[in-house]
Amino acid sequence: MNTPTILSRANAAPPLPGMLSRQLATAIRAYGRRAPLLRTEHTLRALKATDQRLDMLMAACRYYGGTAAQDEAAASHAQALPTDRAGAVLVRIALSEAHEADATQRLALIAQLLQEQPVAVRDGLWFHAADDTCGLLLSSSDDRLLALGVELAGLLALPIHLDAVHAAAKRGADTEACLLACARMGQLPDQAAPRLAAVLQGYDLALQRRALEVLCVAGGGLLQRELARYIERLTANDGPTEASHPGLWASAADTAMALWTARQPEQALAAVTQQGLRLPPDTVLRAVALAGRLPALLPTLRFIEQQDRPVTPAERDLLRLVFGKVPGELTHTHGQAPARIAALRALACEVFCANGCQGLEPGHISDWTDPALKERLWALDGIRLRAGQPLHTLLPLEEAFDVGHSLRRWLYVEHAANTGRPFPLSHEDQAQRQMTAVETIQLISSLEDKAAAP
Repeated sequence: MNTPTILSRANAAPPLPGMLSRQLATAIRAYGRRAPLLRTEHTLRALKATDQRLDMLMAACRYYGGTAAQDEAAASHAQALPTDRAGAVLVRIALSEAHEADATQRLALIAQLLQEQPVAVRDGLWFHAADDTCGLLLSSSDDRLLALGVELAGLLALPIHLDAVHAAAKRGADTEACLLACARMGQLPDQAAPRLAAVLQGYDLALQRRALEVLCVAGGGLLQRELARYIERLTANDGPTEASHPGLWASAADTAMALWTARQPEQALAAVTQQGLRLPPDTVLRAVALAGRLPALLPTLRFIEQQDRPVTPAERDLLRLVFGKVPGELTHTHGQAPARIAALRALACEVFCANGCQGLEPGHISDWTDPALKERLWALDGIRLRAGQPLHTLLPLEEAFDVGHSLRRWLYVEHAANTGRPFPLSHEDQAQRQMTAVETIQLISSLEDKAAAP
């Protein structure tokens, strides 16, 4: 009988010349594409394709050996073009965390690169940190490393670091950052509510955006009245605007509406559709999508139909979340208006008929807001549509893989609000980690539903 050969580095084939440098270059370019990808409405599946390039590098470097990989990464960083600097930094951090045994050397590299590329350093640690790195950062006397440690403790959602985060707050670390880390660990302090309420009543939009993020993660209905008053101020005609606060106002408005729609969909939808709340257009579409209610959906379909163009990413996400699919005619760049209109009406009729409006055909639709059409759709009056079905019949996060990053973030907020439990998963996390978390939630929910069935 032949004895099987035991594979090891000693008897493995020698590495192919140039393979490591090519893997490094591929990973560096992939990370360079990642941040722009997150600013678009691509799906989690698209993000996974990018993240796999980083995973392939880490796998390859286990074969080549840590020292060779780190040396090659340092050389790539030294020679990187400006457009590749962020990717080169992430690769250096990731390989150092995986292969450098000396913690002092790892921290020195983090401190060296942090000022140059803080986001890339954070992501390298978020995705690939060694087990002891977060604790070392939290015990650092360097304020920059301490702040990074607080953020990393929250992103990794490890309660083992809770005491160190409290200690960091006493040492002067940013209060809202510490509260967010605690919320992500499922341990928001009782005294957090007054602090967050005071921030929402103030005028610092950057602080408010972080306070809103704490509420998104924490779950339940914490500070609901304060949130409602905050949204009134934020959207008032004499309130802040995108022109006065570029990036901040739109981000704060989107986060606040995600919270409100997740907690009180009917009230949020009424404010958007009946009161004409001043909001970014894509935020309005996300509110309509998450609520899934016919009174707001019909005018939105009318608006989409009137546009002589393919659907925008936010409109596509709305159709995907509400109806469960998006016909190709609606996304084709060179499509014609009659084909788009026909496809939209056929999709809507298919879903409406499947939910109690038998006999409805595209020819019955002359105008989406026609009272006669509303009468035909009476069976949908009490239903929130999600993926072409009543929402209560679906598992949570059903469409998370197939909508854009912004709407997926709203789904995570909705999950935390509905369960009343903290949900720290970030829409910017590694794609595979997000997919694993969502699939686990789906499996647990499915088992719970079977156990509860008579």
